[in-house]
Amino acid sequence: MSWIFLSILAAFIWSVVNIFDKYIVSKLVEKPIVPVIVMGSIGLIVSVAIFLTLGFQPLSVANILLAILAGVFYVLMTFLYFHAIKIEEVSKIIPLFYLTPLFILIFAAFSLGEIFTPIKYLGIILLVIGAMLISSNKLSFRFGKAFWLMVLASVVLAINQIITKYLLSFADFWTIFGYVRIGAFAALVPSIIMNIESLKNIYKKQGLKPFGFITANESLNMLGVLLITLAVATGFTTLVNALSSVQSFFVLLLTVIISVFYSRILKEEIGGLIVVRKVIAIVIMFVGVILIS
Repeated sequence: MSWIFLSILAAFIWSVVNIFDKYIVSKLVEKPIVPVIVMGSIGLIVSVAIFLTLGFQPLSVANILLAILAGVFYVLMTFLYFHAIKIEEVSKIIPLFYLTPLFILIFAAFSLGEIFTPIKYLGIILLVIGAMLISSNKLSFRFGKAFWLMVLASVVLAINQIITKYLLSFADFWTIFGYVRIGAFAALVPSIIMNIESLKNIYKKQGLKPFGFITANESLNMLGVLLITLAVATGFTTLVNALSSVQSFFVLLLTVIISVFYSRILKEEIGGLIVVRKVIAIVIMFVGVILIS
């Protein structure tokens, strides 16, 4: 199967996941930490399944601890993301993940002494302009809480990816994936204890529906991870990541369709100028990602 098709399919699946994420935190649960807890639990189950079926390749204690730390960063990123989409339109939130390559570039410069080329500086400028445009309210560039949450989420995700990339030189993807998810669950144990009553109340009021919905959504997310992994294995990493960036376009398309025909599920501003501004911002950020990759 073509890596191009796999990349685009993964992007579409993740866009569906993003829409469901918004529905979950808007309609099913009040606290953003709840879906994070459920997803962390699913991740632990998947990690155990990987260990039992494929086994983990050997890692040093230091690298295992580093993988667990990456899991902690993953949990923090996920919580920030869920908190952001709870208070802002999902079509504005997802493109802000384009800021992650920017922070990776900056961290690499400080840690490795890399000097930016002029083309990368242009990419940085385009990313900033796109982020300002996608987050603006009409012609005002006053950023709300969701914007800053996503900036922080992008920083945390960049750290997670740098650690993961480093660890992949010592073991295969599934081993690192398993250890990271174990670390993520370990980081969530205090939150599980503190929110046990909230979880019980959700079950009493809605039964298993919220948990089943989150589980199905996380399964879709895992499918996206698998597809993008297969795409990277057969294609060029830079091109795969570039193609998967069409996720933002899919999110925008789905939010417009759902807002028109199923507004009780999801409602976003879909005026002509608003959609055009979002499309322009996504294109600008997409070009910025290409230039700094």
